[in-house]
Amino acid sequence: MHPVFYSIPLVILFSLCYAGTRHENISAIVRHAAHFAGWTFFAMVVVVLIIEFILAFVKV
Repeated sequence: MHPVFYSIPLVILFSLCYAGTRHENISAIVRHAAHFAGWTFFAMVVVVLIIEFILAFVKV
């Protein structure tokens, strides 16, 4: 398992806490948290793919 998978619970909890400070309605909190988590996971995947691509060509 790739170590990045350990960040999934952290991103979900952070997204819920962040959205909870912005909204009072539970449906707005969940919608905002899902949107924020989606963008966060997308950014993480892009960064990991770039790093993996670079490491495939560089002998470390």
